[in-house]
Amino acid sequence: MPTPPSHCCLQPSRFGLGSIALMSLILSLTGLQAQFEVSLKLPRANFMALEPIEATVQITNRTGAVAVLGGPGRGEWLAFEMLNSTGDTLAQLDVDGSQILQMQPGASVRQKVVVTRAYSPEDMGNYGLRARVRASERDFYQSERVRFSIIDNKPIWERSFGVPEGFKEVGQRRRYALHIFRDYDSTSLYYRLLDDRAGTKLITRRLGPLSQVYDPQITLDATNHLQVLFMAQAHVFAHATIDPTGKIAKLTYYSDEGSSRPTMQQDEKGQVLIAGGTRFDPGAAPEQPKGGGGKPVSAKPPGL
Repeated sequence: MPTPPSHCCLQPSRFGLGSIALMSLILSLTGLQAQFEVSLKLPRANFMALEPIEATVQITNRTGAVAVLGGPGRGEWLAFEMLNSTGDTLAQLDVDGSQILQMQPGASVRQKVVVTRAYSPEDMGNYGLRARVRASERDFYQSERVRFSIIDNKPIWERSFGVPEGFKEVGQRRRYALHIFRDYDSTSLYYRLLDDRAGTKLITRRLGPLSQVYDPQITLDATNHLQVLFMAQAHVFAHATIDPTGKIAKLTYYSDEGSSRPTMQQDEKGQVLIAGGTRFDPGAAPEQPKGGGGKPVSAKPPGL
């Protein structure tokens, strides 16, 4: 369930980590009392350990005049602070503010930022996140704290392998793992890359929504790429190829409407191919169904 946006208009206070001491009630921007509304939203309330978390921050100019944020020499004007369940600061992410942002009176801007670039929570538990907008060298406005949880579970499948030639970590022992993530109103399939010797989690990524009508087909190909074919929703199957560094090398979609169900096959040389189904691009313009009505196969499935 998406986390509802939180709105806040705080009096300006000192910008920095630690405790926040309230400062002057007046901020001089174009000679008027400055005021910004800052809201923060996360796509959902629960995340897998080490999963990238993208936050959306909305800033509204309530100064009554044109406001300017950022620019050369002004420093970072947008930051995110992550906190643990007791309110202690874990990390702060400063966003590059070299580009000038000019806001008309009453106007709003939105920015999406992967807030786990500075710190990615691995321990299960509850966390908080705040966005801070610096309006001058001394003063800032912040959003209310948005809460989220980190959860984890046992893999449904895992396999150890050696990193082949052609990759930076050649010869290193790694392990792929697949996890099913069940949220309040959705089920997703995740993959994870681990250091096989230490058991350290290196990368966690979502592959897409998962329908459990059919079990995923999983294998390693001749070059130790992870190959996964899974049902994303009714009549839609996704085929993902993950390289030994944990990057998604390829993601393609198939439909079983008007054709047989796609299945993954492997030849004697370890090459993987998909038999059956009709390949389509969910990002392409939808084809109009014949006879009117009905949903075209190429309509982008939700969550992909």
